[in-house]
Amino acid sequence: MAAATLKQTIANRLNALLSTGPRTTEGKARSSQNARTHGLSRIGTRPPADLASAIDERNAQWRNDYRPVGPAQLWHFDRLCAESIRLEFCEARILAARSERAQRAVESWDDDRASEIARLAHRLAHQPDRIQPQLLQSKHGVLWLLERWDEVADSLARHKGWTFEIWNLALDLLGVPAFARDGSGPWDLDPEDKSEAPGLALVAQSTAALRDRLDTFLNARDERTQADAALGLDADDPPAIRLLERYAADARRRILNATRELHRLQALNTSASPSRETPPGPRPERASRQSHPERSVDASPPSPPIASSSGPPIAPSSPARNEPASTAPSTPRPEAGSLRTVLSERSSPLNRRARRALAAKARRS
Repeated sequence: MAAATLKQTIANRLNALLSTGPRTTEGKARSSQNARTHGLSRIGTRPPADLASAIDERNAQWRNDYRPVGPAQLWHFDRLCAESIRLEFCEARILAARSERAQRAVESWDDDRASEIARLAHRLAHQPDRIQPQLLQSKHGVLWLLERWDEVADSLARHKGWTFEIWNLALDLLGVPAFARDGSGPWDLDPEDKSEAPGLALVAQSTAALRDRLDTFLNARDERTQADAALGLDADDPPAIRLLERYAADARRRILNATRELHRLQALNTSASPSRETPPGPRPERASRQSHPERSVDASPPSPPIASSSGPPIAPSSPARNEPASTAPSTPRPEAGSLRTVLSERSSPLNRRARRALAAKARRS
């Protein structure tokens, strides 16, 4: 029995060696680039050659669109270009990594799942009540449990009963915690029968339940999971892809900050240097003065007086400011010599001092 079991174990290991890596040209090309340093964690002073070349090209392409002026704008513009290239490289590597996982799902699905189960089952002896339920949730986990039960059956047949190590292994496979084993032993299976028969019955019952679990739903679940993974729909990304996702999110934040600062500096530059084509106009009238048409003449912008040979300076009449000509009320022409007459005949506005002097002369006259 021992020689047959060892022979079968060797045969299983030889069958595992038949699995190969990527077979297609595209798969081999992707696999050959796995050990390269991508330099995407952060744009440093000396990025890789391909990254630096792409940044320089992006800088030349976008310069006419953003038109940075001055050292500050140029700095933010350079950061914007560099982080945009970093984001594109991260997204490209994420797509390539997911494509590689999809290809691995076709090439070495069983090998990869068996390797994951072996790492998980390594903790079974330390936490059987936590690890055993996890093993029961996958096809490859149940297959691993079936192999261990075969080892238990082989040991029972060779030793004509239980050994201490095999008894603890059986309890681990059943998920019995360590504190629940105090005072127990193989005699609890059948106190009257000291042979290997009770142990073999336990093995048969356990393996039958596991095989029924496989046939009921685990095989179908594994097929669905493999089909989704082959299409790139794997629900759980590995740590490498999650790390690239964090790099991409950091690049997006830096792009947003650089764009905001660049626009802010450009807006400040525009407001600090107004256009020379439109000189500043006169001071606008107040709304309160516009509501009183009779005061519109006094509120008009000042202008120097025009000398007259027969009296005080006068100005030709002009319509009130901000008052439409078609809607202006018709008023009788004021008497000659009054202040309103003088102001209405002037063509240019008076300043405050000139208006006061003109008003005093009008009162005296």
